[in-house]
Amino acid sequence: MYYPDHAVRRIAVLSLFVAAVCCKHEPKRGALPAPESSVTASATGSNSAPPPASSLPPDAGTAAAPATTAEPRGVAPDGQRYRWLSAENLKFPAPTDSLEQRFPPPPGYARVPVLPKSFGEWLRSLPLAAPDTPVVTHAGDPLFQPNDEYVAAVVAIDVGAGDLQQSADAVVRLHAEWLWSTDQLDALNYRSVTKLDLPFSRWAKGQRLLASGPNVFWVVKSKPREPTYADFRQYIDAVMLWTNNVSLAARATHVTDPAALVAGDFFVQARGKGHAILVLDVAQKPTGERVALLGQALQSPAQSIHVMRLGRATAWFSLRPPNPVLTPRADEFSWAELERLESKRAP
Repeated sequence: MYYPDHAVRRIAVLSLFVAAVCCKHEPKRGALPAPESSVTASATGSNSAPPPASSLPPDAGTAAAPATTAEPRGVAPDGQRYRWLSAENLKFPAPTDSLEQRFPPPPGYARVPVLPKSFGEWLRSLPLAAPDTPVVTHAGDPLFQPNDEYVAAVVAIDVGAGDLQQSADAVVRLHAEWLWSTDQLDALNYRSVTKLDLPFSRWAKGQRLLASGPNVFWVVKSKPREPTYADFRQYIDAVMLWTNNVSLAARATHVTDPAALVAGDFFVQARGKGHAILVLDVAQKPTGERVALLGQALQSPAQSIHVMRLGRATAWFSLRPPNPVLTPRADEFSWAELERLESKRAP
């Protein structure tokens, strides 16, 4: 069993916890109390590290230009579909275009159709910040410069005020935002490292999480009320505090057939320090060869969710099972680590 040792540093996050628990993955340091709306800042800078070897798509040489040279086409921010864009007191880079607009598929490839109102369709229109936007930490400190060799684009979303949004948390954050934006509140349900279900329905009823020794429990703190987006963000902060790569894998459904991969699926490592990457979009040739856009937020510190790229040639990663997926700044991902978050309503 895995317990989050980072909980000690987060007693003040939600004023809910009275003891610490231990977790196998990297501690999330220095978390701050979550306000009604979390706040982050933008800055510029760099902190790059050598990546493992990567496999370029067959047409990498003629792929779309890197995000740093792309011409933003301009889209009106959709505050209904991406609710944080309309939230008060949030600070995030202004959206200039979408994932689909910024990254056309390589020559010979076409985007794979996605189901209407699906997570994959929602991700395809994900708002992106301007090409000159850096990756920053939750404190606003620069992490990777806009021209970083392995960062294709920064998602126009807040990082949060605390050191929470790391690795698997980025998958949870985007998945939860999709459910909230499509009014699927009953499907907002994740799992803690202590194997406790964390449904939003309990949060809306006025229940909150309380730590006791190595465990965490639901306790009644207030009367039920109609939840606001600020309530949702506080809930997500609590979820990110009590989940990790291991619990995300336990909550997910394993995708056994690589050919069944769709946008919205993710690879997660429940070994070592662990890490998770999200499949943002998929394109395919008539011959069946596929490439994908991948997103991540590295572990510690919490940071901007960003689209990865394979050096400066392309942001599209080749998918060639059973060969592992190789990405910058992370260990290779095997196809045995491909997962999907299915709807799971509260019991």
